[in-house]
Amino acid sequence: MNSCLKLAPQVEPTPLTVKYTGKITEYDQKSQNWIVDGVFKAACALSLLVKPCVGDNVCFIELDNQYYIVQLLSRQNRGGELLLESQQKVHWVAPELRFTAFDRLELVSLNKVAVMGKDYVMTATNTMIHQAEKLIQQVGQFSLTAKGLLRLNGKQQVITAEKDVRIDGKRINMG
Repeated sequence: MNSCLKLAPQVEPTPLTVKYTGKITEYDQKSQNWIVDGVFKAACALSLLVKPCVGDNVCFIELDNQYYIVQLLSRQNRGGELLLESQQKVHWVAPELRFTAFDRLELVSLNKVAVMGKDYVMTATNTMIHQAEKLIQQVGQFSLTAKGLLRLNGKQQVITAEKDVRIDGKRINMG
């Protein structure tokens, strides 16, 4: 009896044979590519969120006759801004996210800003300013306390209660 055992061919990933390093010498606005070592036109890999700068030392690869910058190795101007940039939507999912800035934190959107959570805490040690064309607040219960002066100004004001309105003070001036 003649038995032959056939094994499935072993599947291996496609090897990356060429990896290069170089210095970004310019940016070609027309082709939207970075020029490495004055010769090689390279696009940024999709996973490269840090925007390169002229003078950066980079690692780039060749794939399908196209060069891609896959890593920033060093930056010539360390005092400059580190810019995270993407042409696609970015969605972070994590058990916890924390942003810490020692001088200034600025969140800017040209359209909508939405902040949601079970508990929401906002604290300022000096000044807090809310500016809006319209402000609508809807709450179950609202408590506002001022250690000093509490002042509400408006051309017209309406106070409506379903049951009682209580005004308590040492002196009440109506008008």
